[in-house]
Amino acid sequence: MFLFLLFGIAAVGVLWDLYYKNIWIRGVDVKLWFATDALYAGGQTKLYEVIENRKRTPLPVLEVGFHTKKELDFTDTENASVSDYIYKRDVFAVLGRQRIIREIAVDCKKRGHYAVSDADLTTHTLLYKKSYSVGIETDASIYVYAKMTDISEIMTVCERMLGTLQCAKRLYEDPFAFRTIRGYTTDDPMKAINWKASAKTGELMVNTFDSVQSQKAMIFLDVADTGILKQEALVEENIAVAATLARKLLRKSIETGFAFNGADGGEWILPTNKKSVLVGLERTLADYDAAKGTTSFSELLTGEKEMRERLTDDTLFVVITKNLDETLWNILTEKAKDYTVLVIETVYRGERQIAKTGEPLPNGMRVLVREVERV
Repeated sequence: MFLFLLFGIAAVGVLWDLYYKNIWIRGVDVKLWFATDALYAGGQTKLYEVIENRKRTPLPVLEVGFHTKKELDFTDTENASVSDYIYKRDVFAVLGRQRIIREIAVDCKKRGHYAVSDADLTTHTLLYKKSYSVGIETDASIYVYAKMTDISEIMTVCERMLGTLQCAKRLYEDPFAFRTIRGYTTDDPMKAINWKASAKTGELMVNTFDSVQSQKAMIFLDVADTGILKQEALVEENIAVAATLARKLLRKSIETGFAFNGADGGEWILPTNKKSVLVGLERTLADYDAAKGTTSFSELLTGEKEMRERLTDDTLFVVITKNLDETLWNILTEKAKDYTVLVIETVYRGERQIAKTGEPLPNGMRVLVREVERV
């Protein structure tokens, strides 16, 4: 009798395992998404896990696993392990026809593009004798833009240098900015004559317009970090300065362009006052991965044919670098003969590295040193 009982229990167990293997995933839907598509470094968001079991059969144990880059900081580190990536596995007991929503707080401390990948579901049979797993698709991802940093000193210098450029240029009239009508002089072109007004007054009258100027800045960002001792903090500070400067210049309707020497840097962004380019710029910088390498910053600055075709001589060059050596210094002083140049050199506090220190700067060139604390 006892043997029949054991046989019966074993048979039930086998039948249950076969049944459970075929039905456990039916009606189960798991979705993962971030509360926002993008935010600035230093902000916090949430990752949502939604588990829905639409069948009557419960799932005593359901594990939801995934991994992403370790720089994404989950405040709840329970059931998580960290190596090159952070691997997180959450365990649920899901009843029949139940929906569970879990919110996971995420601190976005570092610039980057983060995607949830290799997501899977795992369940176990009674007494954990067997387990079954299946991969699930997810498009949960988030852009963490370069942090917003204080550049008040840089903005003040930029505005002064742009103002100097405007004063040095000859003003031109905007044909759409009508001001008034006045009497004709011999210096006025014939095309400026307002014939209707002249007929009414019996004298030649001309239209006058307000004078306007466009302001242009081109940001060149150097992200190279090729030394034996890596200086990641300086590179990240430069990226933050470049992104913040572009935001502020565009918000002031100053035509702003951008180029950098990342291996996947893509095409230049030519000076424009369209604020729509800002999203693309910030995503490009979020996608930049130092492991993919860089291209030559000197070559980026010395493309004379490209410069002449793309940039006018009234463009303010803003060069952001931590690698201001003799070679780069000579390139920039030569560039200052044709353009107004602002150099922002980023160094660790107390370690200024500018080449030719003490020599007078060329006309139209200014150097700002930005110090960063070691971490």
